Amino acid sequence: MKRIILVATLAYSFTGLAQSLTQANEPAIGEMQDMYLCDSFANTYVGTTGAGVTWNYSTLEKYNGVMRTVTIEDATTTPNAMSFPTSTKTIKVENSLTTYFNSTSTERVSQGFVFNEPSFGELVAVFDTDEEKLVEYPFANGSSLSDDYAGTLYFEFNGLPMNPAAAGSCQAWIDGQGTLLLPDGSTVLNAIRYKMIDTSTTNIQLFGDLEIVRTQYEYYDIANANLPVLTLSRLLIQQPGGGLPLADNSIVLSKVNPTNSVGLFSNELITFETYPNPTSGLVTLKGEFDANATAAVFDQSGRMLFTKEAINGTSIDLSKYNTGMYLLKVTSNGVSGTKMIVKQ
Repeated sequence: MKRIILVATLAYSFTGLAQSLTQANEPAIGEMQDMYLCDSFANTYVGTTGAGVTWNYSTLEKYNGVMRTVTIEDATTTPNAMSFPTSTKTIKVENSLTTYFNSTSTERVSQGFVFNEPSFGELVAVFDTDEEKLVEYPFANGSSLSDDYAGTLYFEFNGLPMNPAAAGSCQAWIDGQGTLLLPDGSTVLNAIRYKMIDTSTTNIQLFGDLEIVRTQYEYYDIANANLPVLTLSRLLIQQPGGGLPLADNSIVLSKVNPTNSVGLFSNELITFETYPNPTSGLVTLKGEFDANATAAVFDQSGRMLFTKEAINGTSIDLSKYNTGMYLLKVTSNGVSGTKMIVKQ
């Protein structure tokens, strides 16, 4: 296992207040933090790096009345404990991602994660062949590490259990230290930022080669809290190199209450079934649709192939198209739902 960092620390500070993440200030089991769900299109400030920088999130907007709780749990008492027998803790983001890990005085190591995704359901990634090092204690501003890991993915597709092997690599940086302007008008003068990108590759029957890309930004006020004050996360499931994502999930969370609102958060999706899937040509829609509902089919590059009216029993004809994966999107009154279709 090569070296990697997943969570930030600070050993050098341009303000003269040296801060560092260590096992001593690692969040303990039972710690929790309610965070405000914010606009997922928030600026990531990818180029704002180094010492003395400013990250301006003063205009970040929240969804009214929507919170997510971040909790540090005892890994041995979680529903997926048997899949992660050597884990001692989890970091759980409500309705999103749970990361399993253990640690020593010199490092934090992950045994995998559990992610709930609308198309794949519960996706369990177990790094039991080669674990993923997350943090090397202590870790300073300007450091960067990488790590290779390997294991197995577990999920179901249309009732079929899947357990393909997966391997990946992770790159992580403590890429900045400076002033963080928060959306309630407050300021953190000695914030540090951790950036992580890890990419898992696998080959899944019916889908072929796929990659799962996780990108994470975490902003810390180490002097006052063990958990981050602001996080921006994205998880993509796609073919290697890009193209139309099979899944694209982003979440932005703020510890402080933003002054501005982006509006009401809608968790509503159009739900429908498709059969047969995989198919040799025709796919039938099953569901209750409004009179103005439409179905659109996209290829792997994101190009829309055709649209048609969506009603219960509508047939989608893919017989003239090549074998592979397609995305079927049903939309009505501004609300959408998607399904992956496999053409054999």
